[in-house]
Amino acid sequence: MIVRVQKPIEFINKCDCIVDYSDLEKAILWYTNKPVTRLKTIYLHGQYPAVSIHKEKIHVHRLLMMYWEQRKLRSEEYVHHKDENKLNALRENLETRYVSDHQSLHNKGKKLTESHKNKISNANRKRKGMKFKKRRNIPLDELRILLDKGWSVNKIAKHFNVDWSTIRNRIYENPELLEWKE
Repeated sequence: MIVRVQKPIEFINKCDCIVDYSDLEKAILWYTNKPVTRLKTIYLHGQYPAVSIHKEKIHVHRLLMMYWEQRKLRSEEYVHHKDENKLNALRENLETRYVSDHQSLHNKGKKLTESHKNKISNANRKRKGMKFKKRRNIPLDELRILLDKGWSVNKIAKHFNVDWSTIRNRIYENPELLEWKE
């Protein structure tokens, strides 16, 4: 359907999003340079409320923040929900944060379980272009013998089938390994 004249937008809120409808209407009209359909549905896209604008799905909180700041947000900019309610898209609840700052904000004070660390490790191994060798505990006595034989860090790493940084870190943690015997 081609819309030639912009009429006031009405919203069907299917996900109980908390939003200022007049701000959302202004944000939609600011975002697009063409008239849009009169009826807009707010729905969950992933875990966040979204609207469709000319076949483009856009999260409500990002759209509103772009409108309020009068600029497109870069991919490394996140819109943070201060009360951690993803459905609350009110202006006083949203703020722009950079990726690293946003992640540290959410992870502050959290301790990962061993199973969660393993899940992260497995996911990282599957990432394209990244090669990880399994990290292991290296016996100190065997490591000392190989160092005394004059083996390089790379050769020792291949012997234990680990990354060279594992060997380097093990030596760093145990500087007595480098003390020469007379």
